[in-house]
Amino acid sequence: MVRAPRLFGTNGIRGVAGAEIDSGLAFSVGSALGTLFPNHKVLIGRDGRLSSPMLLEGVAAGLLARGNDVDDRGLITTPALEFMVKNTSLSAGIMITASHNPPEYNGFKIVDSDGIEIPRAKEEKMELLIHRHGWRESNRPGRRTINEGRTEPYFEKLESQVLGRDEIRNLKIVIDTGNGVAALTTPKLLTKLGACVICINEVIDGGFPGRNSEPRPENLGALSNIVTEEEADLGIAHDGDGDRAIFVDETGIVQPGDRTLALVEDELLMKHPGAKIVTPINTSMVVSEIARKRKGKLILTKVGSIEVSRTVVKEDALLGGEENGGIFYAPHHPVRDGTIAAVLVVNAIVRNRRPFSKLLDRLPRFHMVKEKIPCKEEAKSHAMNILKTRLKGRISSTLDGIRVDFEGRGWVLVRASGTEPLLRLYAEAKTEDHLQEILDEFRPLVLNAVGR
Repeated sequence: MVRAPRLFGTNGIRGVAGAEIDSGLAFSVGSALGTLFPNHKVLIGRDGRLSSPMLLEGVAAGLLARGNDVDDRGLITTPALEFMVKNTSLSAGIMITASHNPPEYNGFKIVDSDGIEIPRAKEEKMELLIHRHGWRESNRPGRRTINEGRTEPYFEKLESQVLGRDEIRNLKIVIDTGNGVAALTTPKLLTKLGACVICINEVIDGGFPGRNSEPRPENLGALSNIVTEEEADLGIAHDGDGDRAIFVDETGIVQPGDRTLALVEDELLMKHPGAKIVTPINTSMVVSEIARKRKGKLILTKVGSIEVSRTVVKEDALLGGEENGGIFYAPHHPVRDGTIAAVLVVNAIVRNRRPFSKLLDRLPRFHMVKEKIPCKEEAKSHAMNILKTRLKGRISSTLDGIRVDFEGRGWVLVRASGTEPLLRLYAEAKTEDHLQEILDEFRPLVLNAVGR
């Protein structure tokens, strides 16, 4: 079987706009999708990156040339576009975004007819079509309609998941949308529900002037400060395309995505004991501990939102989640969605009538470190092979990367990033001392493997 050069990473196609990602590739991506989904209407949308309008036009041109009708949703979050694809008969979708990557990046997320990003088998078909320019011919160009802002069914479904509307009116919530398109969703929803909402970085700007678009603790100092200054109940931070959310408690502490996931898991398993929970292999032990305590069934996947989404559907799971702030709530739509994550956390606060920090206190505590180690794209495979050789006999899993477990006391995982030129190092332990021992051993091994 002929294999084309790989374009798709862990989460779509990404690269530097104007270099790896340009209008020619956008036309090819649109043409390939139109060939893969003949006679389908294709919903297209974009984030606020400066290169997104150009790429959207290239995608639209490729689709129209193949005879596909195009439903242009303009500025929209990835989960909103995915939801609208699911609720549009005989359709597919393309989101122009690079999610949390720096502003010079951009890319494409391809959405299947079920509103979930396409599986690897369809990625390979698209890669081959793009490599060969193997487009289908059409005697009739498609038609383009503009429906920017038309997301009513998405908001109706979000509202249907909300508990305790009267109590929400008593909440003060600070939302940092990071100059991303989540400014169109979470503030709008929580304001409509009656919460006192304070927004920062709410102007959509593809240069991300307010902060780095990845909602990591080191980027959320302003949000943390405003939460404490305003005596707010909660802070919410989103990434560039609105599919992730990180939360700040009322004391100003930025809470890890794993702990928020575990809290949501705990809330849901109390009502649905025995339900299935899906999460990648790099997620904290707190998630497995809650599943064990509440008699849930935990299913581990490779890292990547597509892996989690597809497994949630396959296993008929209730919830999926990632350490980076991704929450997948099947009763809404089994994709990563920062706004449904906000709804679930607010639901937990109003149902328990307790501060967010106190809800998190009921969870077991572990100590975790996540590090990025630069590694050129072409050197990733060699570096991972070096580690595999040096750790032979100690490896507990190669589901995604290399994982070593320490008999329930902790673990370490090294994997090549699917979206950036780097290796990711994750380590977790029950005590800080043991965590430091793990890092002292494994950090030098990884640095040596990448030639540093």
